Amino acid sequence: MRISTPQFYAASLSGILNQQNTLNTLSQQLSTGNALVNPSDQPVAAAQNVTLTGQINRLASYQQNGQNAQNALQLESSTLQSVGTLVNQVRQLAVQMNNGTVNTQDLQNAAATMQGYLQQLVQYGNTQDGQGNYLFAGSKSQTQPFSLQPNGQVQYLGDGSQNQLALGPSLQTPIGDPGSALFMNVPGGNGTFSVGASGSNTGNATAGPGSVGNPALAQQVLLVDGTQYQISFSGTAASGGTLSYTVTSGTGSSLAASGVVSSGTYTAGMSISLPPGSGAAISVPFQGTPVAGDTFTIAAAGPQSLFATFQALQQAFSATAQTSGANAQRAQAISNVLASLDQNQTHLLSAQAAIGSRLQQVQAVQTQNASLTLQLQTQQSQLADINYPQVISQYQQSLTALQAAQKAFTQVQGLSLFQYI
Repeated sequence: MRISTPQFYAASLSGILNQQNTLNTLSQQLSTGNALVNPSDQPVAAAQNVTLTGQINRLASYQQNGQNAQNALQLESSTLQSVGTLVNQVRQLAVQMNNGTVNTQDLQNAAATMQGYLQQLVQYGNTQDGQGNYLFAGSKSQTQPFSLQPNGQVQYLGDGSQNQLALGPSLQTPIGDPGSALFMNVPGGNGTFSVGASGSNTGNATAGPGSVGNPALAQQVLLVDGTQYQISFSGTAASGGTLSYTVTSGTGSSLAASGVVSSGTYTAGMSISLPPGSGAAISVPFQGTPVAGDTFTIAAAGPQSLFATFQALQQAFSATAQTSGANAQRAQAISNVLASLDQNQTHLLSAQAAIGSRLQQVQAVQTQNASLTLQLQTQQSQLADINYPQVISQYQQSLTALQAAQKAFTQVQGLSLFQYI
């Protein structure tokens, strides 16, 4: 067999280049720790590696969403806890002012304190997160949700939506509650019905928030057709006289012209039940002595904002007259506010419980995602990571082979027949 000089050069060059290519690949593997520097060498493994990388990246995105959700929920929980503390302070002030020993200056000071409490509540409602998003604005996170108007009323400018973050391919969690649900639409009174005193009452009688004995019947009595009830008093308690009460029913402006539901003799401390007799749906306790013509209205509890409750208490403190009728009016307003504050406190606690459940869900999903990420990373490591001792050994072998090939080529290249003549 005859080997020409061009064939010799081509074969030698090809061998050296192959050795250099192998050495370069091994060098890249050592520097990166990745066995798949050339996907064409292991196409199946490279494709699996790309798939694993995509899954790990998606899980990392879900983990970041989970962390953001956790931060938002913790901020919301702590803010509502502060609101709850403020409601307790307002309640304590209301109880403190609900007695016959307060004077005009006390009431003026309390009214000023309530103005500060109202502004503080608006500030809580406009809480922002670290990115400047308003926590209680619903989906309008760039809009300040609550605006305190010059007349003392608070306007809600957000919406009723909830922002959500994806924690997984088919799992999303709400990261906030709209302010309309938390602060604006809480049932007043005792949650089922409310009791109001006429502004023209001159007696010292007040009505408590009442209780519900039969919830199903109470729904029929109060809510089915919007029926209201008016309790009116007649007679006199002076000089051994007798006070009587009459309960009439109706709707809206026709209330006073409707039929009599029940009537009887009034004694201080008694409760008036509807319907009368055993198995009453609702019951309203009374204290003090009314005068003829005093009236109270019972109606289904409508939605009332916490801001309006604060404002109602401020207005009650602003009425500084010290007459018997004025004191009773103030006591009735304070009693109604206390009932509404209890409803708001219960509502806030329920919201915090729901937030706690979401936090537990987020933390559980984050733990699961972290475990899955570790499994995928382990699979990827087994697939793509090099065996350093093995690759180093191969590198040394390839380097030796390359050096030998280069030396052999140099020596053969230097051979000539003229050396043997």
